[in-house]
Amino acid sequence: MKKLLFMLLVAICGLAWRSPDIMHAIGLAGAAQTPVTVVTQPAPQPMSVDEFAERSKSDPQAYQKFINSFQMQDRSEVDKLMNLLAHGKYE
Repeated sequence: MKKLLFMLLVAICGLAWRSPDIMHAIGLAGAAQTPVTVVTQPAPQPMSVDEFAERSKSDPQAYQKFINSFQMQDRSEVDKLMNLLAHGKYE
């Protein structure tokens, strides 16, 4: 049963990967959409203690910014999909 599920997953991934070539081969290349490139921004780094000490001298909200810099950002759809494939649960 696990082998069948794995083979199905590999087949679906293979078809999705090769779909532009397949659409071009059967003559429906005009109907296929071009893939959209996703630009990801690097995650902001948490504020260091030295930065907090410098900002706390002039900014009254420095402590709140320091705490917020350690909170996790929203996860992207790719991260959620990888979690599903790795652990079998979707967030």
